[in-house]
Amino acid sequence: MRRVGERNSGSMQETRRRIVQFGLLGALLSGRPVRAEAVAPVAAPQSDFAARADALVRPYARAGIFSGAVIVARDGAVLFRQAYGAAQREWSVPNTPETRFRIASLTKQFTAAAILTLQEAGQLRLDDPAAQHMPGLPATWAPITLRMLLDHTAGLPNVTALPDYPTLLARTARTPMAVVGRLFREALLFPAGSAQEYSNTGYILLAAIVEGITGAPFATALNRLVLAPAGLAETGDADPEAVIPQRAAGYHRVAGQWRNAPPVVSAAVLGAGGLVSTLDDLVAWDAALFSGRILRPAALAEMVRDSGHGYGLGLYVGRAYGQRLLSHGGFLDGFSAIKDSYPDLGLTVVVLGNTETTPAQTLSRRLGALALGQPEVTEIAVPAAVLDRYVGVYRTGPRAVVSLAREGDRLVARGAGPARLGLTPESDRVFVAEDGSRLALDIEPDGRATGLLLDLPGGARAGPRIDAQTARRIGNRRLARLGPR
Repeated sequence: MRRVGERNSGSMQETRRRIVQFGLLGALLSGRPVRAEAVAPVAAPQSDFAARADALVRPYARAGIFSGAVIVARDGAVLFRQAYGAAQREWSVPNTPETRFRIASLTKQFTAAAILTLQEAGQLRLDDPAAQHMPGLPATWAPITLRMLLDHTAGLPNVTALPDYPTLLARTARTPMAVVGRLFREALLFPAGSAQEYSNTGYILLAAIVEGITGAPFATALNRLVLAPAGLAETGDADPEAVIPQRAAGYHRVAGQWRNAPPVVSAAVLGAGGLVSTLDDLVAWDAALFSGRILRPAALAEMVRDSGHGYGLGLYVGRAYGQRLLSHGGFLDGFSAIKDSYPDLGLTVVVLGNTETTPAQTLSRRLGALALGQPEVTEIAVPAAVLDRYVGVYRTGPRAVVSLAREGDRLVARGAGPARLGLTPESDRVFVAEDGSRLALDIEPDGRATGLLLDLPGGARAGPRIDAQTARRIGNRRLARLGPR
């Protein structure tokens, strides 16, 4: 087994990070002046990759930002495989490497493979109109082909972005067409095939089409067409009403407190985000897919070909660290996941989290850099409109507050005094400060930030968002306490 990394180097780097973090973050909260200190880069070691990978991931778990499981495998050899945090918080059941997680939009590559398998069997063609296989679609959808559904160029609005999706469709939908039908009276975003915009709707419609062609429920058809041939015994329908052994519960944060994430019924995300899986199954999936056991060469080439928008069929297509990268992330109530595949190197990195705060892409790209011996590049960008929703004051203790403000295209954090720290995004809700400390926002389905989780050297602090009047009152108490007694 090829290994990358050197024992003790990861822990040494983490120790140095924590020393700097203690000084700078302590200054942020106390109001002492902050002086930036340079930390010299540590040369990449050459042995014990697992120890270095654990040193990379563990700070996220210690802070409570990440709970889940991670694997890095190359050419069939496992370089790193570790679980963190709780699968079930009420009974303190830990996650294990065998835990099943909802994989959200990683599901799309399986749906795409099922459609391609049906094409190989002569039961459809990618350029067939969707209406040919699903009668009753609106007349304005007539130009939409199966290929357009697969590569997000159909112009269909994203049904999961509708205001009533989290509270109604995600809880009560019984068939995929009941979900898709919610958009029958909506105009297309653009003429079919003329542009691209990511939409779960197309994949839910594809699941209904698979059901119509095969005459079987989507889960049954997917297992016959794709999962069983790939040998994936632990991957299947994430039906919230089913008893699924070793399934993790999903969690989100509300106003500084962990809460059980609301369940999402199968039909609401069928084909788009409806599967559970494990680390080992997802690595096995890559091995089966890229070895040609699932699709013939022509179909596989079509699946991974960039259609001009950085997307193939169910997979993002790009490059990272100078290598070809096939990837997809996923986010669903209580879960965050990603699978990064470097097919030319036989390298697979999977991050499965059962908290919405999991910075899956950052973890995966950092682990990829470690495996490849390259400098880290994460390239996470958060739109200014999203950052503006996070601006405000958050209570992190009886007499402690942290305020967030936007300066240009980034957030800055400020404590009791003039000290301020610039924040770099690691996901749309997790940020790392200049001193290496991290904070995560508690986000409601409508995008509102209601609380904050702050990584401190003595342990994590968390608290709710507060109004300006409450913040001033806390500040006045703090000043009175610091004055003569």
